[in-house]
Amino acid sequence: MRALFACTLLAALTLPLAASAYVPSQQNGAFELKFGPYTPNVDEEPGLKKSGSKPYHDTLGNDWMFLTVLELDWQIVHMWGMSLGVGGSAGFMQTYAKAKTPEGVPSSDYTVLNVIPFAILAVLRVDALADELNIPFVPYFKAGINWYLWWVLAGGDTVDKGATPGWQLSPGLMFRLDSFDPMSARTFDNEVGVNHSYIFGEFTWATVEGFGQGGFMYLSDTTFLIGLALEF
Repeated sequence: MRALFACTLLAALTLPLAASAYVPSQQNGAFELKFGPYTPNVDEEPGLKKSGSKPYHDTLGNDWMFLTVLELDWQIVHMWGMSLGVGGSAGFMQTYAKAKTPEGVPSSDYTVLNVIPFAILAVLRVDALADELNIPFVPYFKAGINWYLWWVLAGGDTVDKGATPGWQLSPGLMFRLDSFDPMSARTFDNEVGVNHSYIFGEFTWATVEGFGQGGFMYLSDTTFLIGLALEF
């Protein structure tokens, strides 16, 4: 009986210590990988609209481009259940179609439009729901400037190239995956330094039209991206 009492007492004393043993690692930033459709508004350029010309539609059709983006954020300030930081992103998208002869007949060559979008962003994340109330959602908002590098290939040769600056707004909502298995999430943090993992959806309003200046290819679109994020 004494041995049973001693074991019970020892377990009761050590349980709070085990529960409090986990100490989250310092959180400094976030990494995101996201995907979505993108249809640039090339034919909306005022000069093209005035002339009635639709080079994008006539050359490449109506298919959307598949956009892949990598983003890295640095969380500078954590306060009041929020984090404020800066981020940078780079992506890639491409579309192509059979090139046409001067007579309008499809040839054996392809016309290819390649676009690499870059962005510098201010990032605000609201962590209070997940951190304080155990509701596994993190709303966020991003705003910043972008710069889309593009080039056109025809028959394997570069026939045109350029870059268009602009700006974008990107609100989104993250779902914290830690809630499915908190113990594994803590182990992942202790061993690898990943504080939290998420899946998320993000709307992006990208106005990529050279800030109203002429001579730029229009590459704006409003789209929806989904992805995976890790905070570290």
